[in-house]
Amino acid sequence: MAINKSNRHKALHVSYTAGTGGGKAVAVQWAGMMPKSPCLSIFDPYGDYVYKKGSIDNTGFANKRVYHYSTKATFAKAFASAWASKKPFRIAYKPAEPSREEMLWFCKLMWLASDGQRRLDVIIEELAKWCDSTGKEQSAFGECLTGGRKFGLVMHCIFQRSTEVPKTILSMTPYKIVGIQETLADAERMARECGIPVNDILALDPLTYIKKNPKMGDIERLDLRHIYPDA
Repeated sequence: MAINKSNRHKALHVSYTAGTGGGKAVAVQWAGMMPKSPCLSIFDPYGDYVYKKGSIDNTGFANKRVYHYSTKATFAKAFASAWASKKPFRIAYKPAEPSREEMLWFCKLMWLASDGQRRLDVIIEELAKWCDSTGKEQSAFGECLTGGRKFGLVMHCIFQRSTEVPKTILSMTPYKIVGIQETLADAERMARECGIPVNDILALDPLTYIKKNPKMGDIERLDLRHIYPDA
């Protein structure tokens, strides 16, 4: 199970929310919240980070190869080997039939592996699809959010609509990166979370974001349109 608890670790969990075409995956790669050489584990049900050799587009994770595995056995073996090496890695679990149960199994493995002496970055893609309510998340995923900081876990939660995810996610992610929103309700919720006028969010373009830092009122503007200049 999780070992080497330390309250000295900073709270670094991040939520990324943007509508279709808003650039959530771009933000998680290029918004500066990920170490340059991470120990990175991804729940990637739809292959958003599959590496395509020779592609002119940005593929993998920040143009680095991500190794994908489609069964629990092969992923667990690959993750255990990568984590034991104490070297940077980028691996992903891409189950043949994605489900909440598969996501929770993945999170339980991350929790069991977490070591307060090392940082482990964990991405959960399409999070709203794996949530069964908008109330408190009481599960292995919820445990990674609420207790993971003390054990070196940094959770990166990615979703389209904030109104479809549990309140635990927004309350436990001190960093929030907000792109274009699909509905007024989502824009209003994230405006409240960030403490800004809703019009600031409604004015966003694809690949532009508002970044809410932990300190109240600490807001940044991010523009990642240079990553995909033809978008």
